[in-house]
Parts: sequence; C-alpha cells; structure tokens
Amino acid sequence: MRSRVRRVLTPVPAFVVFVLLAPNALAQAPAPKITITGIFDQITSAGKNSYDANFARDNDREWYARTRFRPNFTFEVGRTKAVLGLEIDLVYGQTGSNDGGFPTNNTGSPGGLGTVLGGTKLQTNGNLDLNTDVGGMIEIKWIYTEFDLTGKDSLLPFIPVETVARAGGQPFASLANYKLASYAFGDFAGVSAVTTFTPSLKTSLAYVLVEDQLAGGNRAAATVRTSRGEDHAFIASPEITPFKGLELKPLYSYFHADGLTSFWARRNLVNRRTVGGVLGNAASMGGGASAGDSTNHEDRHTIGLDARWRVGPFGFDPTIYYQWGTRDSQALISTGAVKRVEADMSAWLIDLVGSYRTGPLLLELRAIYSSGNKARDNLAKRIRYFQPLDTDGAYYASWAAIMALGVDYVNGYTMNGMNSYVGYDRYGRAQLGFRATFNFTSALSVYGIVSPTWTAEKVDTDTNSGLVAGAVPITAGRTTVDDKSWLEGDSRYLGTEVAAGLTWRWAPNAAFDLQGAWLSAGSALNTAELLNGVHTRREANDAYTAAARVRLSF
Repeated sequence: MRSRVRRVLTPVPAFVVFVLLAPNALAQAPAPKITITGIFDQITSAGKNSYDANFARDNDREWYARTRFRPNFTFEVGRTKAVLGLEIDLVYGQTGSNDGGFPTNNTGSPGGLGTVLGGTKLQTNGNLDLNTDVGGMIEIKWIYTEFDLTGKDSLLPFIPVETVARAGGQPFASLANYKLASYAFGDFAGVSAVTTFTPSLKTSLAYVLVEDQLAGGNRAAATVRTSRGEDHAFIASPEITPFKGLELKPLYSYFHADGLTSFWARRNLVNRRTVGGVLGNAASMGGGASAGDSTNHEDRHTIGLDARWRVGPFGFDPTIYYQWGTRDSQALISTGAVKRVEADMSAWLIDLVGSYRTGPLLLELRAIYSSGNKARDNLAKRIRYFQPLDTDGAYYASWAAIMALGVDYVNGYTMNGMNSYVGYDRYGRAQLGFRATFNFTSALSVYGIVSPTWTAEKVDTDTNSGLVAGAVPITAGRTTVDDKSWLEGDSRYLGTEVAAGLTWRWAPNAAFDLQGAWLSAGSALNTAELLNGVHTRREANDAYTAAARVRLSF
C-alpha cells in the first residue's frame, strides 16, 4: 500500500513545477502585433522662375498637383520589431514624355527639365492620367529589423548596458545630429546601435554602407572594372545631458569613397582643370568605366557639436562642424598633361538657432555660415565647401519655400545645392532667418519668415546657371560660358525670401497647410551667356511660389 502511494505521489512535485513554470514560459512569448502608421498628402502648388536654377530667364512657370502615400508597417513580437516603409508619389495628369513607372520613370528624373526619358515631376515617379493605370510605382524606403543587442533578454545578455540595434535600410533619425539635415538625414543601408549607459549618457554608432563591391567586380584594370568600390561611412555620436534643459551631441564621422560615389555624399561642380570639366563624375574619377577608377580615393573626416538648450521661455540650438580630408581626381596640370591630383579639404559649418516663447507667440532667429571656395580656385587641389553625408534635400526645410523645401517639399531644389549641400555651388553660405509663429488655438497657427542670404565667397556672375552637363545625376550649378568665366567673383548677395503660411488642424489627424513665398533676387544670381557669339550679362528676376496641402496622418 505504501509503495502504491509512493508511486502515485512521486510525479506530483514535477507536475507542480510544470504548472508554476508554464505561465512564465507563456509570458515570454508575447503575441505578434502589426501596426500601420504614415501620411497621405494631396498637394498643389504654383510658381514662377523657381524651377530651373536660372533666375535671369523667368519663363519657367507651372501649376500642378500630386499625391503622396507614405505608410510604415511595423511587425512586433515583444521588443523585437521589423519595419517596412513604402512610398508612392504620383502627379495629377501626364506631365512628360511618358506616363508609366519603372524603368523609364525613376524618382528624381524630371519631365520638365529636358530629360528624354523623364516623364514626371522631379522627385515623383508616375503620372495619374486617364484611367490612372500606372505600374511599378512603389518605392521601398525602410526595411530593417530592430532588436535588443545587449542588456537583459538580449542577443548578448552578459553585457549589462542596454543597446538597441537596427540592421537594414533605416532612417538616420538622430544618430548623428539633432538639427534637421545638418549632417546626416534621410535613409541608409547598414547597422546602427544606441546604447544607454545612464539616463544622462547615451552613445549612437552607425556603419553606413554607401556602395559595395561584389565578387569579381575588381578583376580587371581599374578603368574597366564593374565595381564601384567600397564606399562607406562611420558615425560616432554620444548624447550627454549634464543637467535638465541642456543636451549635447558631439560628432565624429568618417567617409571613404572609391572612384564614383553617391551624389548625396559628393556634390558635382564645374571645374575647368578637371578632366571632363566636372568634378565628381566618372571622367573626373578616372573614366573608362561608368564608375570611374576605384583606385581614386576620398577620405573625409567631420567633427563637431550639436546641442539643445532650454531655459524657461528661451531656447538655443547651436551646431558647429569642421571637416577635413583628401580627394583624388584626374586633372590637368600646368603642362597640360593629365595626372592624378589630390585635393585638400577643409571646411566649416556654423548653424545657430535662438528662440523665445511668450504665450501663443514663438520668435526664432537663425544664423548660418558655411565656408566656400573663391571663383578662381582649382577644386581638384583645394576644397573649402562643406559636404554633409546626406541631407535628403532637407537642409533649412520649413524656413523657406524657394531656397529650401516648404509645404510642397519637391520644390526648393533650384538654389544650386543649398538644400542638399548647404552652400550655394562652391561659394558657401551666409544667411539670417527670422521666423514668427502665432498659435490662435491648438488647431490654428500662422507664421511669417524672412531670410536674407549671401554667399561666403563672391559668386562669379560671368557664368551661367542651370543643369550641369555631365554631372551625376541631374545637378544644378554654375556653368562655364567662355574664357571670361571663373576669373573673379562679383557679388555675395543671393537675395531675400519672404514667406507666410498657416496650418489648420481641423479634424483629428488631419491638417491643411497653405503657404506663399517671394524671393527678391540678389545680384549674385545674375548670369551670363553667349548671344550671337557675344558675352552678355543678364540680371536675375524675382521668383514666387504658393502651395496648399491636405494631410492625413495615421
């Protein structure tokens, strides 16, 4: 009898342990969750003389409309998630030589600036014509996995600090900077890690894969390889909060490129001493192959500080970066021979924003300086203009609508690189911005902006302005007219833009934006051209734009 009882009772402890552990095991496997967030925009805008980068010829004008759908799909299991971000940009009506999507319509190929294959508005990728049957339109913006790399319940749990990592196509977000597009903005492929040591100390690290070399791509002479080389960037940026109200974000970033590289990371500029006449394209990087010679290298270092300081109603957001390095290119030396030449890089960016809030009124003042090159400089040997890693065209966005992106954020690309590369052409930038915003209610606000703008070095107005022939890809900049070009600068004053607008959030998650802007053109926007073989100077004309947008956020 006792042996029978003992046999019955023996499994009881094991059963009790199973019952006690089962809920914990189940709790460690949370249910999967899928969420969708994003925006739907319907936009219309009109303007004159603000589209082709040539303010001396003012017959460029348009009134168009478009739609943009930007959803993010987030797949979560506990703290691990995967994100898929998509984008669709379509213009109302056929606007170019074709109405289709891929392959002849690629984002960034405009129909209105003279390209043969482009069939749509710059930064859109299709046309909604009659019956609206357009294919090949979905862009993949984000596709990454986010997971706990170190800390409790992580991939490396024996490391006690908490690190959240991302791998794949992801946004830069605040990995490098606080201020919008001051160094790294937009998206990239690679890995990143944000480690929290204490509530007042974090570090952000990122490895950015710009271009990669596949097996066999380098098995030939450098000028005929299919490889674009190994182009990459590294970002290291701690975040320090010494006391409440002050946030400091130092930055060190290293960028390396072999031969040709992304136009976002390296601007293309006309340079007479460069082979092919344009610094940055395949010819200037060795020619022969479409990617140039990958034995021509660029090594660029950027250090600096971005900060945010809040004291009561006052705010101060300073950004200071210094950049140095070297770049190889093919250039003409004094004897006329072609030779690999190394350029010395040294540049500054200083961007300061001060603010004061009293009741419903917010006042802001912004001052920007970035160094530049003189008109006579040989860019194959000397580079003094600042180059961000990637701004996605958003530098100074919301502070202007012609000099930068406004309510219609596919316009504002005509100021010879100011929204993408900070400076105007090679000449740098010196700018003041004044912005006042008044909130009548939490749903209705109005604002006004004034932005007088100069260059750091004088612009040679004996050059023309427009699309740079041979640039990679479509790039606006100063171009050569004749032997009078690139001798000396004439003017620093680009002009003053005045903008005004309102935002009305009339329903939950819905907003209406209305904006108008006028650019009083300065003498630095003057141009020259050959008319009947005669060098002729032309004065810049004013420009304007107006835009309206209905946005649904979800």
